[in-house]
Amino acid sequence: MKNKTLTYGLGVAVLVVWGLILYRVFAYVKTDDSGDGTPVAFTKEPYNDYAVKKDTSILTLKYRDPFGLVRAPDTDKVIFKHRVPLNAATPKQAFNWDFIKYTGYIRNPETKKLIAILQINGKSAMMAEGEVSDNVKLLKNAQDSVKVRFNGKEKYIVIHHG
Repeated sequence: MKNKTLTYGLGVAVLVVWGLILYRVFAYVKTDDSGDGTPVAFTKEPYNDYAVKKDTSILTLKYRDPFGLVRAPDTDKVIFKHRVPLNAATPKQAFNWDFIKYTGYIRNPETKKLIAILQINGKSAMMAEGEVSDNVKLLKNAQDSVKVRFNGKEKYIVIHHG
């Protein structure tokens, strides 16, 4: 008896849910006054996305410090000055290292040492750490880059692809 009551109750609930669904569908599709059964056409008002609005905000910079550490300065009286020292040293021109290219490396199978393949002034040179070619000394070979010294200056040069 208990299962029969539960079955009838669930059947009534299903009918109520389907009734609400059908009511919503028929309420959505309305017919106009002409009576021909066609749904009412909804017209949307076009939205102008391309209108440029005037900027009305003003940046006053008169806000307080949110942490309360520093008293807010009077920004109306702040004057920024750029000072250049009288005896400022002129910057040295950067040295052009483009005449040295690191193109790759090979490993000597007997000694397990890395041999770097460099192009110095367009000429190929195969160098191990500590060797010198055209006043260029190979200080360190890190496989993806090499550290070289030329005229007392040192630089890491990364591997050149292509």
